Amino acid sequence: MNNKVALVTGGTSGIGKEIVKELLDKGCKVATCYSQNDDNANNLKNEINNDKLLIIKCDVSNETSVIKMINEIKEKFGNLDYLVNNAGTFIDNFIKDFDIKDFRKVLDINLIGKVICTKEAYKIMNDNASIVNISSHLGVIPCTESPAYCAAAAGIINFTKASALEFADRKIRVNSICPAFTPTPLSLRGWKQEEIDQKLKETPLGRFATPEDTAKLCMYLLSEDASFITGENIWINGGRF
Repeated sequence: MNNKVALVTGGTSGIGKEIVKELLDKGCKVATCYSQNDDNANNLKNEINNDKLLIIKCDVSNETSVIKMINEIKEKFGNLDYLVNNAGTFIDNFIKDFDIKDFRKVLDINLIGKVICTKEAYKIMNDNASIVNISSHLGVIPCTESPAYCAAAAGIINFTKASALEFADRKIRVNSICPAFTPTPLSLRGWKQEEIDQKLKETPLGRFATPEDTAKLCMYLLSEDASFITGENIWINGGRF
């Protein structure tokens, strides 16, 4: 992976941040983006302090913003070898109560954002490149009160398969990862402690997924070790189905 060029969307916190750190540790040049939280971006820059890291403010659901980001990456690093579509958000509500603007916002960021980033990144990707889309276990087994997030996550899985078929002519592999509940500042928002405790009881391996779990699997799927794996969706769930 040394000197490969990667883009990780939503890489200033949580799972995305861990993926950024893993890629840098392996000698990659890494671009990452964030949409709003300047503090997280500054903290990442200060924590890592690596000239191989490029942090860009970008709204992945906005085509113009993504095009600008891709042009900036090309100018600084050249073509891309890896794309990790990680950026996402969630707004919870029951279907009967959901504001359609909020529902659309989740789809725009979580699903359409991955479509836009894939479309634009493809233009500067090398042959034999690799893409990993971060979805969620809720894309396979949905829950109540998160219909927009569940719908987007399911869409990501099938978009991954469609992309893998389309990009195979250039040997660009596309896979997705479905992490189970992973305690991060974003994912913990709105959860009650008793709900978290119940999730832990339902996990056979007796612990939650960590950002490192997803990051390590992501490194494998990006690497040549997974050179014959494409169009796959892999769960990280500790045996919880």
